[in-house]
Amino acid sequence: MKAYGRDRFRAISVYVHSTHAILALASVVAPVVALTLTPSPLGVTVATVVLSAVVAALGSLLVAVDLALSHRLVRAVAGRSRRVSLGVLVLAAALAVVILLPDTGSAVSIAAIPLAWALRAIAGGSFWSGIARLFGATAFCAIITAALATGTGAEWNRLTLGVAALLALGVLGQDSIYTLAIELDDLRGLEAERAVATERKRFAGDLHDIQGQHLGLITVEAELVTRLIATERYGAAAQHAQRVQTIAADALDELHRVVHAYREVTLTEEIANAARVLEAASITVTRTVKHIGQLTGEQDRLLGLTVREAITNILKHTRAASCIIDVTASTRGGRDGVQLVVSDSGPAALHIVRSPGTGLATLRERYRAAGGEFSFVATNGATLTAWLPVEEGILP
Repeated sequence: MKAYGRDRFRAISVYVHSTHAILALASVVAPVVALTLTPSPLGVTVATVVLSAVVAALGSLLVAVDLALSHRLVRAVAGRSRRVSLGVLVLAAALAVVILLPDTGSAVSIAAIPLAWALRAIAGGSFWSGIARLFGATAFCAIITAALATGTGAEWNRLTLGVAALLALGVLGQDSIYTLAIELDDLRGLEAERAVATERKRFAGDLHDIQGQHLGLITVEAELVTRLIATERYGAAAQHAQRVQTIAADALDELHRVVHAYREVTLTEEIANAARVLEAASITVTRTVKHIGQLTGEQDRLLGLTVREAITNILKHTRAASCIIDVTASTRGGRDGVQLVVSDSGPAALHIVRSPGTGLATLRERYRAAGGEFSFVATNGATLTAWLPVEEGILP
């Protein structure tokens, strides 16, 4: 649990801790008032006040351990054996107060207050374990007081124990709700942080997919300009240099759109864009889209990003002369789905054969999360195969 200083439920926190403070203080004040109204021998009075102070102080320490385990003031007594020892001492002191306080003739003795605080103090841990400790301690107190009453003939108010148990149960209930609220809020905060981290990772992947294609094409065009200048074909070089400028301007504009709002990516648009880009790089493109029906927005986006990543890799890492893009309905493991295959004639650069890169790894994770399959094989030519399951009835 977070420290009190970082508590985001301050109003509830003030109420809960105020309840603790009042009950702990009343554990001392109430017996003193009772002794004032009904004087007792000096020894009994001193012993009762001291034992009430023990209940108030050690009970508060046990409750603090239960609610603020990491607090530096209670860390020294946070061990299980020490907590058990303190619990036994607090309960024994409370029982002694019950026995020593004079009988005022009322239905409920004032001793119910220190006894209630003692019962709450030992009901630490989780809610249900606390309930079990509370009722176990209450039954133990009933046996002890009944035995003492039988052995000594002394009378004691039997409702005292019931009232103390109910009061302790009420305080334990409010504390458990408070603890649960803090834990749920902490979990919500962790989930929000995890969502931010996931979104950042996804944004980085999208940025790579979107800009990688433009940068790859700029590289191809720049290399072509260099070769044309070397062969003194300055007119053609100027045309391709102008195309580099146009591509760079498009990349910058698209980057602005990505930063301010995610660019919609669809499979159809990405296939059309891939054909345009590849043909501009003198790569022959064969496109086939068969019987895939209406895809969901997330499926359409993921398949579109896959085409974009595949084309980026072809431009950056191969000297391919041709490329095939095939999308068709496919059944795997008894499930209907959509299969995308992007292959090129190669040859592939050596480093992509050895290490496919982070873009493909990101796609593989996304397909796995979507319940699909993803593979990439690169030898002389590369083949990217992606498959996504679709809902029943989507495929024609």
